[in-house]
Amino acid sequence: MSAFAFTRQKIFSVMKWMLFYAALWALLTGNQGWGFGVLFIALALFCTFRSGLRGPSLSLRHVPPFLLYFLQRLVAGGVDVAGRTLSFKPAIEPAWVKYSLQSTNPHTQLALSAIVGLLPGTLAASIKGNRMLVHVLNSGQDWQRDIAQLERHLTAIYSAHFSTHKSSGERSV
Repeated sequence: MSAFAFTRQKIFSVMKWMLFYAALWALLTGNQGWGFGVLFIALALFCTFRSGLRGPSLSLRHVPPFLLYFLQRLVAGGVDVAGRTLSFKPAIEPAWVKYSLQSTNPHTQLALSAIVGLLPGTLAASIKGNRMLVHVLNSGQDWQRDIAQLERHLTAIYSAHFSTHKSSGERSV
């Protein structure tokens, strides 16, 4: 029974990485060049499993609510930028602020720091301990709420099989 579970787990892992690399290829090439793409995916799979690289465990049931939230914030960010661009006197009050991270999961923290720049008027610069340094265009806006909500979504996605692990080093993003 355990050999079957191991095989099933291995097959799922190969499929997960294969889908990831295929999506990456489609995104980076505009969904073209699949003849070479298949070779790239095979080579990437070989390197991944040869190196013993393990990706983060994801809770897939939390992905659709995250995507809905992300798309809403992406549109809001575009509207915000358009409004600032077209305004004669844009409402800006730039500042460097610190956001206290709630999650200790390094995958969640990394994803948050990468994605926070797509929220209206925010850009992450670094993480030290449990604080993320963020540049905001308007410190008068409720940027904390937006980042906290994004962090909650990412925490739910990356919560599967995460053992508490805290890194105290600084990571630039």
